[in-house]
Amino acid sequence: MKKVTVVGGGFAGLTVALKLAQKGFKVHLHEKSARLGGLLGTEYGEFGMAERAANSMILTDRSEKLFKEIGLDLTFPLESSKKRFIFRGFPKAMPLNPFEILKVAFTVIPRVLFAKASLKPNAGETLKDWGLRRLGKAATTYLLGPAMQGIYANESQDLSASLIISPLFKKDREKFRGTISGPQGMQDIVDYLHATLQQLDVEIYLESDIDVSNVDGPVVIATSANAASNILTKCAPEISKILARVNMSSLISTTVFFDKAQTKYKGFGCLIPRGLKLRTFGVLMPPYIFAGRNKNYNETWIMGGKNNQDLLNYTDKDLLDLISKERKSIFKRQDSILDAKIFRWNQALPVYDLELEKIQQELSQSPALAAKDVFLHGNYLSGIGLSKILERSERLSEEIASQHG
Repeated sequence: MKKVTVVGGGFAGLTVALKLAQKGFKVHLHEKSARLGGLLGTEYGEFGMAERAANSMILTDRSEKLFKEIGLDLTFPLESSKKRFIFRGFPKAMPLNPFEILKVAFTVIPRVLFAKASLKPNAGETLKDWGLRRLGKAATTYLLGPAMQGIYANESQDLSASLIISPLFKKDREKFRGTISGPQGMQDIVDYLHATLQQLDVEIYLESDIDVSNVDGPVVIATSANAASNILTKCAPEISKILARVNMSSLISTTVFFDKAQTKYKGFGCLIPRGLKLRTFGVLMPPYIFAGRNKNYNETWIMGGKNNQDLLNYTDKDLLDLISKERKSIFKRQDSILDAKIFRWNQALPVYDLELEKIQQELSQSPALAAKDVFLHGNYLSGIGLSKILERSERLSEEIASQHG
């Protein structure tokens, strides 16, 4: 039985280990920390549950299959979660006025029908510049920008249009059918993956700082870009230098439990455009997303990004004071806070910027990793979302099987 070593016990490492074990490989999984899951996980407290980062996963054929493979029931969101808001003076389901909507329609619809290729972004073009060129100022500011910062946790002027928009033109891209989670939150996915790996005799080593230069057989580095750079310093220094250039940004997820429920805006959440002197990227409303999980009404406030690194140094009190202040501006409410769960992640996410656009191109053209039997995996390669990571896990396992099966 051929051995494969997987370094990293986050979602990328867990899912690629699963796919490899299913193909008959003997898998050794090494995780540097004391727990599996990486950013993925759930904490349970007196007032309800709080997700460490992601609160759900995109439903695709592939993700539905994963849940079945690990024996986890799919939990579907409430009907109220279909409603989403964007702040423009107050939370609005449609933040554009009729004139702005017509302008976008007359600009975009003819191109979609008769010249779709003209909508493709240029190499080296920021998402903001692409939006201004193809959608106009209002749609870029109040639709495109907030939507993408809700996914990539960074601002449109710092994001690459090619990395984000170009995949939408692929004919074979997966169809999204909503979102899913585990019955008790995202920790269920981690726990069920862990249990399934144990059933498949995957050897899991926690608090393991493995030196991959001494490992025989194929190695999958399923970590963040900066961690991968450190791991590859000895065995692949040229790749290590490339990965060291990946810009990373912070993420702060704060779930706040209130004494009274906000009932005026019931939906998945509210995104906050930039330029409004508000530090928050968006507010999730868990009680209106999944049923029966919390004893008290709560909201999850998402902050961070490369332009807000200073928020990592805020004390808990300062952070909650900021949230209370911005909540008054957004929802016009001042309710008492019963409890809060704050998760601070330094260098948590890759910035999908123009530099990463160059880096991905360089990595795809480099023969260095193939020569050393090393495979890269992570959220800096083909998308931040869990569904994209799962898709890459499947592709990588097939590639390794074709070479070593």
